Amino acid sequence: MWENNLTIKNPFGISVFGSALIRTPPDLVSIQAAVARTEETPSAAFSKVRKVAHDVKDFLRRSKAEEFGMSQMTVSAEFAFTSGQRKFVGYTARITFRIILRDLDRTEDILSGLVDAGADAIRSMQFQTSDLKKIRAKARRLAIAAALEKARIYADAAGVSVGQVLHIQDVNPQTLQARGETHV
Repeated sequence: MWENNLTIKNPFGISVFGSALIRTPPDLVSIQAAVARTEETPSAAFSKVRKVAHDVKDFLRRSKAEEFGMSQMTVSAEFAFTSGQRKFVGYTARITFRIILRDLDRTEDILSGLVDAGADAIRSMQFQTSDLKKIRAKARRLAIAAALEKARIYADAAGVSVGQVLHIQDVNPQTLQARGETHV
């Protein structure tokens, strides 16, 4: 049986959910790009992807990207389905790059340069803030204030008063986002 992780299992007194949302402009972008090549043999795929990855790394150095790194090379067998038949295509070697840019105005130039240098996939691009810890702390304070206000409204309607906080349960914001939930 599925249980809601927002449920207070042993309620005592007034139980409310408090949340807060703080919108903040991003000050960095995290980009993941990949270089992949498919060849008949693993060694041929390794050789080609290594050369292209070298070109991508040279571009990132020349562009003075603030922060970047690359994964170890991986290889996988590739198959295609043709007329309902599974057919071996070759081996794909892949290297993934992760780039952090603090100058958001350079995002388009870096993306174009990655592709021009040989990256064949921009796997993700996420705009983020470097102040996440501080912003979440502020949101938690605001969530407590919202919960107390909500509890006072319930208490007033019930003709009782709110005492000390007895229980706080934190919910990871990504859990709510992943489920598509919005709470007020």
